[in-house]
Amino acid sequence: MTATAAGVEVRLALRGALRLARGDRRGLACFDPSLEGFWRSFRAAFIGYPFYMALLLMRVSDAEWDRSGLFRILAVETIAYVINWAAFPLIILPFCRWLDRERRFFGFMTVYNWCQLPEMALFVLIGFEAESGLLPPGTTQAIQIVAAAAVLIYEWYIARVALETTATAATAIVLANLVLGVAISQIADGLY
Repeated sequence: MTATAAGVEVRLALRGALRLARGDRRGLACFDPSLEGFWRSFRAAFIGYPFYMALLLMRVSDAEWDRSGLFRILAVETIAYVINWAAFPLIILPFCRWLDRERRFFGFMTVYNWCQLPEMALFVLIGFEAESGLLPPGTTQAIQIVAAAAVLIYEWYIARVALETTATAATAIVLANLVLGVAISQIADGLY
């Protein structure tokens, strides 16, 4: 795939992600649900890595940087980031088999992966707002809670329409991802 074709795929995937965020299931047509599209969707991890690093810089305290050092924290968090991106598909594949939705797995994961980019961008924007101190802490926390709830609903909708599954199954997928993310984050935080 040429750089131009890759750029087109990224723009198309972001367009689809934003359509899905508005509740428009036609956004699914913007993604390549094939095995090749699945593997290419992991480019979103590379594109999103700077967002993740920006969030890390906002989240880690000065005391943690002083105590553990830049290299250790970046190494631990980079490994945690890679594990999170790799572990979720490995957990969801057997669940998709159990739901008899294995044939939709590549399409779902492709959509899910690309949709991480607007989610990360949202949290970076909120983080910058929090760091700026323009709004009172209570307002900032309320915005963070609303954004987190919106992201969970967004991921639920993606699971529901991309897998063509029940609301309960979509909820289980979102909860599995949430638990996985929290567990990996807690383990990583304990390493520095």
